[in-house]
Amino acid sequence: MRLTAAASSLVVLLSMASTVPVSAAEPDIFGIKLGAPLALPLCQISVPAPAAPRSNKGMGARAFNKLMTPPPEPPKATPPATGLCVAPGTTNMAVGNSEFAAGEYGYLVFATEEFPAWVAPIGMAIGAGADDAFSLEGAGGLVLLRNGRVIALGFNTTGFEAQPRVMELLKRKFGSPSSQKAVTWNNDLGGSRESISAQWRKPDFFADYSSVVQSQPMRAQGLSGGIGFLSIGNDVGQQVLQPAASKEAEF
Repeated sequence: MRLTAAASSLVVLLSMASTVPVSAAEPDIFGIKLGAPLALPLCQISVPAPAAPRSNKGMGARAFNKLMTPPPEPPKATPPATGLCVAPGTTNMAVGNSEFAAGEYGYLVFATEEFPAWVAPIGMAIGAGADDAFSLEGAGGLVLLRNGRVIALGFNTTGFEAQPRVMELLKRKFGSPSSQKAVTWNNDLGGSRESISAQWRKPDFFADYSSVVQSQPMRAQGLSGGIGFLSIGNDVGQQVLQPAASKEAEF
């Protein structure tokens, strides 16, 4: 029921796309324009067939069957034949400095043959999922909306492996970064490797890229390659994704 409600609300947002003019100067990522209504088709959600019923002869058999029966498979977002589709989120989800309700965010799903090699499936992200009631196998990213308009996009990347390609694409699309630094990663065997942290800033636009997520679970894995993250958005997206800097007490 929640899935149906979320999909219906997102359909309303998508239907606005043809009635609102879009400036040609607005940046686009995979054809998605920041600041504009989301003009993507909804993904088809397939529901797996229920498991065949087991024999329920006797109280002991029923208890045993209940114990041994695996939980039902969740519905799955089916990749489109080409391009991207969006699978609407079904619960509230905290992202950055804000909380997004059902209909205010969705998962981007690439066509199977068009899935970029540098994008990691969203299910690989630490803490991803938001208890959504369907499987996100192959989902390629997260789209965030405010008042029906795209304010930010987020993509997991395949860590060290992806960083040369991601930096090449970002520079080609947005020019040289406004700031960039190397972050050294050490492991327990004395080895080290440098990851990249880069930011782009333009009027009503930001892009933040960390080729390896800076988190304790990833540091504990040494040079495993890890998961990186790329977020792109406008000023509204930046405000809700990045908590305001705290001020020290004044005396």
